[in-house]
Amino acid sequence: MSDKLNFDKINQFGCESEELVVKSLLEYLLPIVKDKTSSINNKASNIVKYAKKITKFINPIDSLLHEYKLNSKEGTILLCLAEALLRIPDKKTIDRLLEDKFTSVDWKDHTGFDKGIYVNASSWAFFLTGKILDKNEIEKQHLEETYKSFLKRISEPIFRVAVKKTVMILANQFVFKPSIEEGVKYEGNAKYKNNLFSFDMLGEGARTKEDAEKYFIDYQKAIHHVGETTNKELSIQERNGVSIKLSALHPRYERNNFQALELELLPKLIDLCLLARQYDIQLCIDAEENYRLILSLMLLDKLSSNSQLKGWNGLGLAIQAYQKRAFYVIDWIDHIARRDSRVINVRLAKGAYWDNEIKMAQELGIDYYPVFTRKSLTDISWMACALKLFTMQDNIFPQFATHNAHSIAFIEEFGKDKQFEFQLVYGMAEQINGYFNQQDKNTYPKCRIYAPVGAYEDLLPYLMRRLLENGANTSFINKLNDPKLTIEEIIDDPVNVVSNYSQFSNPKIPLPTDIFLPERKNSKGYDLESEHTRLKVQNIFSQDHNYFMACSIVNGEDTKETSHQIYNPSNADELLGEVSFANNNTIDQAVVSATKYFSHWKNVPIEEKVKIIQRYADLLEMNQERLLYICVKEAGKTIRDAINDIREAIDFCHYYCNEALKIFSKPVELKGPTGEENKLFYEGKGVYFAISPWNFPVAIFLGQILAPLLAGNTLLAKPAEQTSVVSYELIKLLFKAGLPPGALQLLLGDGKKIADLVLNNVNLKGVVFTGSCQTANEIKKKLNNKDGEIIPLTAETGGLNFMIVDSSALIEQVVDDVIESGFHSAGQRCSALRVLAVQDDIYDKTVAMLKGAIQEIKVGQPQDLASDVGPVIDQEAKNKIINHIKTFEKNILSQTIIQKELRGFYVAPTLIEISDLIKIKEEIFGPVVHIYKYQANQLETLVHDINQLNYGLTLGIQSRIENTINYIFNNANVGNIYINRNIVGAVVGLQPFGGRGLSGTGPKAGGPNYLLKFANEKVFTYNTTAAGGNASLLMLDEN
Repeated sequence: MSDKLNFDKINQFGCESEELVVKSLLEYLLPIVKDKTSSINNKASNIVKYAKKITKFINPIDSLLHEYKLNSKEGTILLCLAEALLRIPDKKTIDRLLEDKFTSVDWKDHTGFDKGIYVNASSWAFFLTGKILDKNEIEKQHLEETYKSFLKRISEPIFRVAVKKTVMILANQFVFKPSIEEGVKYEGNAKYKNNLFSFDMLGEGARTKEDAEKYFIDYQKAIHHVGETTNKELSIQERNGVSIKLSALHPRYERNNFQALELELLPKLIDLCLLARQYDIQLCIDAEENYRLILSLMLLDKLSSNSQLKGWNGLGLAIQAYQKRAFYVIDWIDHIARRDSRVINVRLAKGAYWDNEIKMAQELGIDYYPVFTRKSLTDISWMACALKLFTMQDNIFPQFATHNAHSIAFIEEFGKDKQFEFQLVYGMAEQINGYFNQQDKNTYPKCRIYAPVGAYEDLLPYLMRRLLENGANTSFINKLNDPKLTIEEIIDDPVNVVSNYSQFSNPKIPLPTDIFLPERKNSKGYDLESEHTRLKVQNIFSQDHNYFMACSIVNGEDTKETSHQIYNPSNADELLGEVSFANNNTIDQAVVSATKYFSHWKNVPIEEKVKIIQRYADLLEMNQERLLYICVKEAGKTIRDAINDIREAIDFCHYYCNEALKIFSKPVELKGPTGEENKLFYEGKGVYFAISPWNFPVAIFLGQILAPLLAGNTLLAKPAEQTSVVSYELIKLLFKAGLPPGALQLLLGDGKKIADLVLNNVNLKGVVFTGSCQTANEIKKKLNNKDGEIIPLTAETGGLNFMIVDSSALIEQVVDDVIESGFHSAGQRCSALRVLAVQDDIYDKTVAMLKGAIQEIKVGQPQDLASDVGPVIDQEAKNKIINHIKTFEKNILSQTIIQKELRGFYVAPTLIEISDLIKIKEEIFGPVVHIYKYQANQLETLVHDINQLNYGLTLGIQSRIENTINYIFNNANVGNIYINRNIVGAVVGLQPFGGRGLSGTGPKAGGPNYLLKFANEKVFTYNTTAAGGNASLLMLDEN
């Protein structure tokens, strides 16, 4: 079997249902373990007894985590302090953070005789700190205090020092030493004389080439220090080693970037391996997120087969058992180890990114989770993987990473006469390390400690994972420290636990496609990290497609008029097809048809309307590949953006159908005096004119059609000229779903020409529009100048969207969110980031990282999966953006380099520094972000200045301080506010989208009030006593 087929097979198991995978694992596991259960449980019981015996007192950190549960507000505060405090450089923001956290809960609830000295002391200290730092009610309305008490002023410096020291203690619990030099020296300490070490340099993924180079040098130093101090007489399995994160060695460690990784990352990995080979020590590739697994295997394959590394048995990989693919990854590793006649070290861990994997799968809308949804299932997987590793001793050296007594006992039972080692994470379950170290070293393997080394500012994401792991309800460490649990409850044999389930998957975690049930389905997405999906998508663009023809559709019939040729915006030389634009006669016929059919469509039962739209949602999913192709070719959208556009449209179908059934199925009963019926009905208004833009040619186009249709209106749909083909294809599918021809007329052509005729028509009852402020104002003027009734306009226009970043924010996260919000989609989103406001204390550091990250953006052909940014829509749009950039030419901080051979309408992502917000007077609809520096004490002024611009679409807040977040939220006149995330990609039904001021009229699309905008209200009042009496009242039963 080829390696490529192996990857496909590995991915296949990741896409299987949890029920099937667990059943397969149990079929492998149970026949082997069924006669060993009693022995394993006895061993585990002895381990727990030993751990409790040597625990004279619970570690203070463990006691705090046990008292302040992670799902409580107090636990969240501790996490936030640990995550944010050490990186904040300025006193003002630290004071705001401490005030915010310590005044938000009543710490006295955690005091008492049964709490222990450390918890009592901490709780009273936190309580008193909160009392001193608290503001009075008037001051709470502002960020800046006009008056601080003398006690608060003299206490703040003391609190800053004291809390920082407390967090440092927390950090010391999990960080071995601040430098590799100190770490190598300290591993000889008497406490660890029986341990081996794998040193890991703290830090997560690199964002810039400079970051990656720094990590590379750090890894080189680590290998040198470990190698130079190692005992040359020991075998490679008995020596200390080094662990590396591949995402730290390249700023774009992604599957789509594999060609670049082969050129830029692989040589560095070979250099590190050669260095480790020189000292004959182990080099382990750490496990990372699920979507990077295949990428890591691809690089491991190339390292294993490299002739320069032949004969070195130090190459290693960490595998996470919570991944459903883990059991089969082991077969693949064994395959390449045998192929290359080497031993590969495999660290088998439970997994560290579980919560993130669950969320990501739900956002993607894939069929199944790539990870198990219960801790006990992960344990089953770990046990099955362990047994399989024991069968591959010739080519795999197993390293079992666990703090769990049952898992340790399991390995002791089946590891007799086998070669292996245990591994622990430094700072976790020291009692278990004590258990290992009291064993006979002639018969029991040493325990290797995974020891993070580095500066405290680099530890934060790692520290969060350790605290979450320690404090989780299912954590063995948490159970071990709970005096209420019996030994049997602490051990909790996974096989026994799983046998009691009625279903293997966790019923509290619905499948990604079911997260919105029972109200509606989640749209299905593509996992572009899957090899099978990647090949499928690439095949879409490798096939020849027909010459596209599009025209207006009136009464279900195509209308052929003067045609215009259309070209690919990503390749100006590629002719795609031709589009016929509507003439005056076609426009008039469309209005007549829509007007005639309204009375019929209005009275079609809502259940019938909903069935049509639900069938349409199914057709959209069935035709996703063709629509994807057209969106990429005609609109220049990247594959990822096109998928999201289509998925959003499908979500609109499901969401609006569900809302329509709530609103239109039956009238609202209005209770009042007896003898009278009062009901409120909703019904369609008449003919609606829907004008949509080119930047979301599927989602916005259909969203503005589906809502009025479900409300009982007939429609004239006018898409942007630039995306006429996809609009034509979409309407054809809608008729195929069963929409009557009279309900919807498609008008392709010049916007001004069509609008002049339609807006002046006496039969028009409403307009829904998405586009520029200028066009919205022109529509408003034309409607206002009409005689007769007032015609409602629903408009969503552009925005000068800000992101406010204070010094408590994590800069790496800020950079990721700026790249996504400002530059992806070529900046062609109404919600895209236009101005980044950064607190001066972290401004330089943020700019430096952002400049480097911008250089890593790939601008390229949108059908290339490796492209981050495609073209803008046309030459006119490109010219406007380029002219704006030229105006600020001297203020450009960073600009992506574009390949000269690209022949479309490409604009380089650009970062521009500004000193005055007044300089940005209008939205620039492209990949341009302006960065602005503000001082911490000017935050209230900044919010005021943003409001003065009178754009109110989206706003981002990057802060760990709730008071800051709440102040901005309560005072910013903005429709959508996003906290500690990007500001684009509003999800239907979760983040209803729309602005205010110059950014639109509301109501929000994809929200519960949207359909009501397209309906008239009608009240039915019936005097039921008119026939001579109140029969219903007289017939009441008194009992």
